[in-house]
Amino acid sequence: MFAALLLTGCANNAVVELQKLDANAIGNKNILVIDDGRTKDSIRHVITSKLDEHGFKYKVVETSQSNSASSQEPKLIYSANWWWDVATYMRYLNVEIVDNGTVIALVKIDTVMCGGFDKFGSAQRRTELSLDLLLSDLSKEEANKLICLGGESNN
Repeated sequence: MFAALLLTGCANNAVVELQKLDANAIGNKNILVIDDGRTKDSIRHVITSKLDEHGFKYKVVETSQSNSASSQEPKLIYSANWWWDVATYMRYLNVEIVDNGTVIALVKIDTVMCGGFDKFGSAQRRTELSLDLLLSDLSKEEANKLICLGGESNN
């Protein structure tokens, strides 16, 4: 049993897929943040706050408005899934930016890949870290470490 706990506690691979955004790919375009109404509002708020922080222009639109012919801007699509195991936790977070049908940025995390009890933690902080990873120079290794610490630094 000790070996199993040791092995599951050593995993540190929450970021399962990553394609960082090249800000030049967007230029001066607005990013359309697609609000699908299914993901908790708190995640949308964190995403838009991070876009503000990193200096991107954006507009939140409902899914029904996202395919209008007048909107040629890049689209940010996100989903987060919550699971329950002793407590509720955010299991998956997927964020992608699509421009003209091509994915130009993508981050996917799976907190179970952290191992053991490290899957529990702040969904808000993990979302912030994922957006920092996607939009800035935060390294994948540092993001994995912080996400697997429950989104909090151990300093």
